[in-house]
Amino acid sequence: MKLNAQNLQTIMGYLRNVAEVDPNDVIANAASQLASDLERVRVPFDLDTLESHERDMVHYAVARRERYVLRPGARHAVDLERKEQPRAHRYKRLTA
Repeated sequence: MKLNAQNLQTIMGYLRNVAEVDPNDVIANAASQLASDLERVRVPFDLDTLESHERDMVHYAVARRERYVLRPGARHAVDLERKEQPRAHRYKRLTA
């Protein structure tokens, strides 16, 4: 399947979101590496030239596009299915 520049940018965005949010470090590092590798390819790009594990990473990122999202204006992606725990407030004891 041949990808144009817009499709390639979309896939790189999905890969970056996986790299930021996924709790598995191996998957996150592989997604980050693949996103940076895709920045240097010529357009139109054929997905069949990727190795099987790279194709699997692209499929994983596309499958997670509804879960790992970068909201407009946000600096970092978020996992919509993970509950964020409120941070515990620590109060300093004032001594006289």
